[in-house]
Amino acid sequence: MLTIKKNQKGFTLVEVLLVVVILGILAAVALPRFLTTRDASQQRTCQSNLSAMNGAIEEYQFMNGAFPTATDLSEVTGTDRFPDGPPKCPKSGDYTLNTTTNRAQCSLADTDGHKL
Repeated sequence: MLTIKKNQKGFTLVEVLLVVVILGILAAVALPRFLTTRDASQQRTCQSNLSAMNGAIEEYQFMNGAFPTATDLSEVTGTDRFPDGPPKCPKSGDYTLNTTTNRAQCSLADTDGHKL
């Protein structure tokens, strides 16, 4: 037969389950906020990359007197502005050059350049 000591220390099963439930509730609240913040951050990064590439396109046009003709931005990114090549899209999209508007665009954006 088991005997219980009077000054035995430890947590009861109910206390442990209560802590687990509280942690579960906190995780359920925090995870969606984290994902929303992550998506917003990736969208702002993509927009920042597009701004930098459009600046490089304008610099190319200023230096050469004409806009680049290639659609892959490699012609523009050979400058000191992007020594490692064009920035990578954080959402696995591709950046291309729209030769009609002479602006960089992301493959994840709609025709107006929104909703990356």
